[in-house]
Amino acid sequence: MKGYTHTFLVLSFILVIFPAMKGFSQNEFGNSNLRLYLDDNKEHWLQFSSFVQLWSRVTENNPGTTVNDVPEAVTSDISIRRFRLGLAAKPADKVFVFFQLGVNNLNYLSPRGTSIDLLDAYVQYELSPYIALGGGKSFWNGLSRFTSPSTSKLMGYDLNFVASPTLDSTDDLIRRLSIYAKGKIGAIDYRFIVAKPLSVQNSSAFNAEPIEGIASFNDKRPHPQFSGYAKYEFWEPESNLSAANVGTYLATKKVLNLGIGFTHQTDALWSLKQGKESYHNMSLFAMDAFMDLPINTDKKTALTTYLSYFNFNFGPNYIRLLGANNPANGVIAEESSFNGRGNAFPISGTGTSTFAQIGFLFESMGKQKNQGQLQPYVAAQYSNFDRFENAMFYYDLGINWYLNGHASKFTLNAENRPIFQDTDTVIRLDERKWMFVLQYQFRID
Repeated sequence: MKGYTHTFLVLSFILVIFPAMKGFSQNEFGNSNLRLYLDDNKEHWLQFSSFVQLWSRVTENNPGTTVNDVPEAVTSDISIRRFRLGLAAKPADKVFVFFQLGVNNLNYLSPRGTSIDLLDAYVQYELSPYIALGGGKSFWNGLSRFTSPSTSKLMGYDLNFVASPTLDSTDDLIRRLSIYAKGKIGAIDYRFIVAKPLSVQNSSAFNAEPIEGIASFNDKRPHPQFSGYAKYEFWEPESNLSAANVGTYLATKKVLNLGIGFTHQTDALWSLKQGKESYHNMSLFAMDAFMDLPINTDKKTALTTYLSYFNFNFGPNYIRLLGANNPANGVIAEESSFNGRGNAFPISGTGTSTFAQIGFLFESMGKQKNQGQLQPYVAAQYSNFDRFENAMFYYDLGINWYLNGHASKFTLNAENRPIFQDTDTVIRLDERKWMFVLQYQFRID
């Protein structure tokens, strides 16, 4: 209980301090106080943006978890989940460029002097109203809506990770070195990307040798990676100047989209089959639907829903474990579960997955002074992985408190995840654990 008490004292302090920090724009490359115009007609410009997401958290760790070789069942911590500093520019007609620096997961286990990384550096040229071409390092991705998420404009507290199946395996924080084509033809918004996968040897997903009957990523045959996504916009169109897709428009836009996408890479994975090397294509397919429906425009209430289906083939028995911003750095092998250390659990793999999310934005609170808006939400993922005896099911229960839209908001989230045990003959569900996160986000642009 000591860890819980310490963390909730910290949460209470944050709740008192941060509501005073209000103001600032939240437009996606729209007019803002941080835009510098380069001509009298205001057609060419530079625009700066930045945001930070702070976490205070209590995690029920996976079995056998250790922190600096000391067993720890519950961890409380404070961290910087994300920091970004971006520059968008339209320096000439039909030209758009974007640069972004940032860091993820700066927590108490991070090494001193953690560097800021170059996340994005790309340029695009508009050939016509229907097509633009671009290239560089970017998060222009196919597959699904939230494979390219606007991480500071989500409804949930964090990413829909099943939508990022190659995260830090063949990409860098969902960024890749690529060329892309994107545009709008009537109500159809599309993107198509050809990428050079990043070397798997520089990632935690690397296995120097193939494993019997279990696929893993490899660099032996570095074929290009192809991906695409198209959506049909039934109501208001969304901007596609940026790759980022918004999670909730907070009653400012009426949106209904149906989308379909894919990712493919030949011989992306390998395994042993009866002692011989065998290569496997990565073939990923997704369908999704997104709706953001204002209910009362005067009171600015809205219903936001998202539903997606994924069919992934990475090769035999592939499973991806992920522990976002993991609060632990070790595990006792004899006491561990299939999940591994800290807050990790199986988020994607060969098989099928369904992800759903729904939230409702209530009207502003306070009669004399606006105290912001509340938006409770629920999210869940249900997956049938080929390797598991039981389905993988996790869910989030959360609430957003918008002090000034996405520019200043709190999110309180309770995540419940499954723990699987490997019994040598089968991998099966054993128990469940919780993780509680209070996030504060501050954004300027």
